[in-house]
Amino acid sequence: MRVLAICLGLGLSPALAETLSIRLDQANPGAEQCQLVFVLENGLATEFENLQAEVVLLSPESRVLRLSLLDFQSLPANGIRVRSFNLSGLECRDVGRVLFNAMGPCTPLDARTCTAALDVSSTTDIEVLK
Repeated sequence: MRVLAICLGLGLSPALAETLSIRLDQANPGAEQCQLVFVLENGLATEFENLQAEVVLLSPESRVLRLSLLDFQSLPANGIRVRSFNLSGLECRDVGRVLFNAMGPCTPLDARTCTAALDVSSTTDIEVLK
């Protein structure tokens, strides 16, 4: 009950209180590159010292364009961070989906716990999956 009160006091929904939310917020085209901007919200009481994700970039036809390791660095407990990645040699219009294929390392949690807490979304035309 105390956790619920804290969550509501912070303006968080109880569902968010136990999730690691990663939202694709922007896909910015550039000169021979695509910049992907992610907003991370840590609803866990755990501070991540190191948070990485293996992602697969897929075309709109679900063909694999690239397999990448994104290093989101550290993320404070109950905190928010914005991270961007410049993907050279890739046009944003060619990316139809981003698949979070695997999580880890996500120190101090194990990959399974990190993946179970993961909630992904997108505010762009690019679909994000887990």
